[in-house]
Amino acid sequence: MVRIDAFLKNVGLHKSRSQAKRCCDDGRAQIAGVVVRPSQEVRVGDRLRVETETQILELEVLEVPQRPVARARRSECYRLISREAVAEEILSFDDDA
Repeated sequence: MVRIDAFLKNVGLHKSRSQAKRCCDDGRAQIAGVVVRPSQEVRVGDRLRVETETQILELEVLEVPQRPVARARRSECYRLISREAVAEEILSFDDDA
């Protein structure tokens, strides 16, 4: 079994395990609709929802790698269910508001 923070790093959804841990600590990672801690174990068949800085991903776990996976093989570890771009917040400094 692999922790979710390690899984997110191993399949390239986050650049580092500490970044993946922060994602979990901030409540931006879910398994089956439940916000998880970084130590939560990931299993084949789990449905994850992960919010990154640029997108929200929903995916199904197909394989749980113990070590980082080559970029060409990453898509073998999960099936992308949906991807949604995160809209950038536009700040306005107009006095009219």
